[in-house]
Amino acid sequence: MANQHVQVFLLHLGSQQSIGPDDLRVMWATACESLDIAVSRRPTGEGQNSGRPCFGLWAGRQFHRVPAERRMRALLEARGYLFTLTPIASKEGA
Repeated sequence: MANQHVQVFLLHLGSQQSIGPDDLRVMWATACESLDIAVSRRPTGEGQNSGRPCFGLWAGRQFHRVPAERRMRALLEARGYLFTLTPIASKEGA
């Protein structure tokens, strides 16, 4: 990830669900109302959500957590995803 991006959420999908990186990037950019974002995939089988697809959602410095989270949840629900969206604590109070 570029140094200017900070990981702000972990997204776990249902165990039988999947999303492509381009689709996730578009959804996350839409939710953030910014192109200054990034997404990453984490290996499955780690932590308490083992076996579920896991993604990191990253944002730039001009990130507004509450409205972006609300929009992302709405986008995921509209597409029928079963998911957990976990906030990552920010050292800068993003």
